[in-house]
Amino acid sequence: MNCFLTLIRLKLGMMARRPFLILFCLVMPVLMSLLAGSTLERNDLSAIRGAYVDHAKNSASAELIGLLDSSGLHWSEITEEESARAIASGAVDGVVIISARYGDPDAAAQADSEPLAAYLPGKNSISSDLVIESFLISTLALSRESILIDDLLMIADDQSISRDEMRTRLRQSTEEAREAGASLRLEIHNTSPYQRIAIVQIPDFAVEILFLSIFSLLASLMIADPATQQRLRSIDGGLLRDYISSLIALAVAGVIQLSLMAGLTKLIIPGVKRPDNYWLVMAIFLLLMLAFGQLVALIPSEQRFVPASLLLFIFALIGGTFIRLPSIVIEYIGQFTPHGWAFARLSGMSTILSPIVVAGLGFGLLVLSYILQIRVQQRTK
Repeated sequence: MNCFLTLIRLKLGMMARRPFLILFCLVMPVLMSLLAGSTLERNDLSAIRGAYVDHAKNSASAELIGLLDSSGLHWSEITEEESARAIASGAVDGVVIISARYGDPDAAAQADSEPLAAYLPGKNSISSDLVIESFLISTLALSRESILIDDLLMIADDQSISRDEMRTRLRQSTEEAREAGASLRLEIHNTSPYQRIAIVQIPDFAVEILFLSIFSLLASLMIADPATQQRLRSIDGGLLRDYISSLIALAVAGVIQLSLMAGLTKLIIPGVKRPDNYWLVMAIFLLLMLAFGQLVALIPSEQRFVPASLLLFIFALIGGTFIRLPSIVIEYIGQFTPHGWAFARLSGMSTILSPIVVAGLGFGLLVLSYILQIRVQQRTK
């Protein structure tokens, strides 16, 4: 046991000789996650705050407010006296003032009557546009429903059916149609070419997958000192001791690096959320990277860096950790690479290989790499 502890300390000490590389693999993912987190925070709909003043206090305004609350924006009710102060202080991005006549059919029929709603825009024009857009979409949905109810009442020509009863029937029929699979297809034509550019999205865990693999490869190369390995493997059982101690040292370093990446990202961006299976998937991915590093060790030391880096780049590219690939690419190609499998599992996609199977393959590759290293050593004697 003391021998193994000494070898593990030796391996960790060999990694510590390259502090710049360790710092690079730790700082870069945190900086990239910080940039991504800042972008996501600014595009968080719940951070856009709209307010409404309800003078109507009737079923129509309650229905409108219910649609506003379900829009994804943060809506709150304030008084009209508070609206100007809330706009001036930037507490809200826009205020909708619902008139007391909102929901009155007679008021809607009078073209020269006062508006049924007013809007006070906020300071941020983009956020203010999103607030008024949410309000307009909600009112449009309600107005179309009202028009449809009027048409149904006219077709039915039955005085015994009230407007509320017709609304109940309409919503019940709509719900039944949705359960049966009915959907509304929306086609947008004549849009600007810039609006059709695909958005590239790299989640936080994709950055961590990428840099964990880079760190594992670099650490494997750092501890693969030919002179040290030759001295260790010249004694009885030296190859097995060197092999196991290298795996343990790399695993310890990988866990530390992953914990620091996740911890610093969580500290800097408190709102970041990780999938429930994050640690399990990343542990299996680290196992695959350990096997990859030991297979790379079969290549002569002066020739291994370029092919190993190229192969790692291909894995990362196909796996979607450089750019967000279409899901069909991940499903049919990417998930069969270590990076793509981890990316798919953390993204909630179904994979052909379960975590247990992939972990078994990782252990099998470790055993295979040990057997191959024994044969290489025997040939060199």
